[in-house]
Amino acid sequence: MTGYRGRGRPAGLMGFLFGGQADYVKGLMPLFGLCMGLFVFSMVTGFYMGDRVSMEVLEDMLGAFPDLTEMDITLIFLFILLNNVVKSFVWMVLGVIGSAPPLFFAILNGFFLGSFSYSVSLEQGLGFTAAALIPHGIVEIPTILLSSAAGMALGYAVVNSLRGRGSVRQEFARVIMLFISRIVPLLLVSALLEVTLTPMVIVLLGYV
Repeated sequence: MTGYRGRGRPAGLMGFLFGGQADYVKGLMPLFGLCMGLFVFSMVTGFYMGDRVSMEVLEDMLGAFPDLTEMDITLIFLFILLNNVVKSFVWMVLGVIGSAPPLFFAILNGFFLGSFSYSVSLEQGLGFTAAALIPHGIVEIPTILLSSAAGMALGYAVVNSLRGRGSVRQEFARVIMLFISRIVPLLLVSALLEVTLTPMVIVLLGYV
């Protein structure tokens, strides 16, 4: 993959978000596009299969969620942040055994989101569902998919190393640096949006 170090900060949104790692992230874009495409496809599939899929099974695969209604806003924020950070990291580093696990994580998240959206829309309607997901989802979803793309890149690095090309250690260092310096902060932002902006949007649109 392309190295993430460059001369200064590249111009544009990529440079603003990723600084000196922008070139590395640009090199991940084909894998990110694959993750995004399969995420959207699985999300649509999950929505249309919502009445035939057990949410309990999906929650067991992704990890069960506690009853957030019994938590204060600080605990909810911490749970959302830690849940996203830990799962993104674990599935990302599973790339060392191949690119399939990080890609599966993207697909599973899409299917879960589609099934969850179906369940919520039955009770609250599509408008409420969109209002509850979009404000923070526009940051959270691309960030999680970026971690999947980085994990896939790690898997390709392992394959290339077996062919005598490239270094797994260097790719792993790039992946960890990206995760710590960019993915975690972006997941922090998305968690803040989820406990602040998302409820405000729901109220402003009259759903509460």
